[in-house]
This record gives sequence, structure tokens and C-alpha cells, in this order.
Amino acid sequence: MNTLRHAISGLALALGVSACVSATPAGLPGEPEPVYGSYRAADGSLRVQVASNGCTREESFEPVVMMDSRTRWSFTVEFRRLQPDLCRAYLPEGVELSWTLDDLGLPPSAAVRVINREVPAPRPRR
Repeated sequence: MNTLRHAISGLALALGVSACVSATPAGLPGEPEPVYGSYRAADGSLRVQVASNGCTREESFEPVVMMDSRTRWSFTVEFRRLQPDLCRAYLPEGVELSWTLDDLGLPPSAAVRVINREVPAPRPRR
């Protein structure tokens, strides 16, 4: 009887852990996009420099906004690419995309940090 109870408990624990591990990635759209850089512009918008072959637009991404649990006015944003850019333009520095804080559902006074992995922009061919 104890062996059966332990087996059922172990199976429930294993299923619970596997559900927790796979729930986060499967629930988010697209893939995290490496960025060449990001900054908050003078007009308050959030600007992000990303790779592009000519067809990358703001609509190519889903910004995932998360509130910092320690404060209500600090947020992180992860930009996730929804569709690959299959165009063939030569844009070695990529493109700069812009989102207003209102686009992101954030208050104007919010502190925002982009959490995408930052990579160096490739050097132009000579």
C-alpha cells in the first residue's frame, strides 16, 4: 500500500514539475530577439535596434511587459519576434523600431528596461 502511495506521489510530483517547466515558454508568443541596443528617447518612446533584411516592422514583434515585483513603477520588456524577416535587403545595422509607453500599456513615469540579449551589430562589408 505504501509503495503504491509513493509511486502515485512521485508521478504527481513529476507531472507537476514538468507542467511548471514547460508552461512559461509555451505560453509566450514567438522567439526572444537579440538586440543591437535599446534606449529611451527624448520623446519618451522606447527604441530598439534589431536585425533586419528589409521587412522588419514593429508588427514583427510582440513586446512582453513584466512588472518588477519590488516596485510598481519599474518594468521589464522582452521583444519576441513573431515572424522571420525573409526579405533580402542589405541592412548591416538593422533597423530601429519604436514603441510609445502607451503602446506597451505603461504609465508615462514608468522605468523600463529591455531584457533581450544584446549583441554587437555586424560591421558593414567594405
